[in-house]
Amino acid sequence: TKKGHKSELRNAIAGILKSAKLPHSNITKQETKAIKSLKQDNSITILPADRGRTTVIMDTDTYEQQLTNMLQDRNTYKILKKDPTQQKKRTLKTLLKPLLETNKITQEAYNHLIPTPNVTPWIYGTPKIHKKDTPLRPVVDSIRSVTYNLSKALVEIIKPLLGTSQHHYPHSGNDTLMTSWK
Repeated sequence: TKKGHKSELRNAIAGILKSAKLPHSNITKQETKAIKSLKQDNSITILPADRGRTTVIMDTDTYEQQLTNMLQDRNTYKILKKDPTQQKKRTLKTLLKPLLETNKITQEAYNHLIPTPNVTPWIYGTPKIHKKDTPLRPVVDSIRSVTYNLSKALVEIIKPLLGTSQHHYPHSGNDTLMTSWK
């Protein structure tokens, strides 16, 4: 069966990975100790910059204050009375059930699109080091959230259509053109 073949392949790959030897570290013991010390220091927050392959070290209090200030913008964010995760999951099930019943999707697809863990998306900020006062860019991590698998499935459906529409606009880095196009 297809499912049995997947399981065999997964087990074979897991066995190979377990028996593989890790490459020798290219950092010294002193550097390893310094990294461990930085990780344990709660007064600093280490995160990637908004652009480029740069790591930023920020004072944790400053980072948390900037994030709090950003979230207090009531034009952009609103306080919810309760976590909407369960309601979103029920709505998703209600929308997908008819597709399953009319054989538009398989039971396997249905099970994949309905998440079992109910992880609430969380927000964090990446510092815009190229801007004055280093503001944060909000990033919402939706991995394992209610709509994560559905989003991934839709991307796969839409991906072949990318660039075929007369309304498709490849980002060229020209913000003036992009603004006028919108």
